[in-house]
Amino acid sequence: MVTRVFHGSDHEIRKPLYMGGKEDNDYGNGFYTTEYEDRARSWAALNGNPEKSIVNVYDLHMDSLSVLDLNDHGILAWIAEVVANRGINQEAAGIVGSRLVALYRLDVEQYDVIKGYRADDSYTQVIEAFLMNQVNIFEVERLFYKGDLGNQIFLKSEKAFEKIKWVDAYEVTLNEKDKRMDLYARREVSRFLTERMKAILIDGFQVPGITARYAIQNQLTYQKEGGGYENASL
Repeated sequence: MVTRVFHGSDHEIRKPLYMGGKEDNDYGNGFYTTEYEDRARSWAALNGNPEKSIVNVYDLHMDSLSVLDLNDHGILAWIAEVVANRGINQEAAGIVGSRLVALYRLDVEQYDVIKGYRADDSYTQVIEAFLMNQVNIFEVERLFYKGDLGNQIFLKSEKAFEKIKWVDAYEVTLNEKDKRMDLYARREVSRFLTERMKAILIDGFQVPGITARYAIQNQLTYQKEGGGYENASL
């Protein structure tokens, strides 16, 4: 099976370099792509060189690759993977994050490819808010969907790098409408988190649902069919 994938950058990348990235990205050191061309166009224009943004096009031969789709294992597994790789700035959130990683991070070493949400740098505040018990897991998902960051396909192993073939590259620009929409989404997320903090600190609001505290105090298992968590200790 061949999957067409895209990568946004400021230059052509005809041969992605194994272990040529950074360790503190979402899923570690590897090559990040997406099946969604519009997302690659946006990432290139937003994160590349303002004077030159390039979308690289590849064919990824998936047949012999071992793939982990984090969407099949619930939001806690995804949060744990991102925290393990990106780290946490706030000390208190880091304490909770370490515990969450110990409980819910999957063994990713056996996989060639990882699929899952993309955690843009400015959206890591959502994860930190979760670790500080300011939002629940359903709100984390909603805020990431609101930002329309999309899913990514992460090439992890040397074997995966051997299976990706460059097809084409083209230059893109992000129009003003797209820029406004992206800025609006980020402002909405920031506004929501600010209002939630006020409600907690001033009004004594208690966040319902599955918070980080609840997740580390209870043994939760993800039910893929129903798309939710069950308390295994009950």
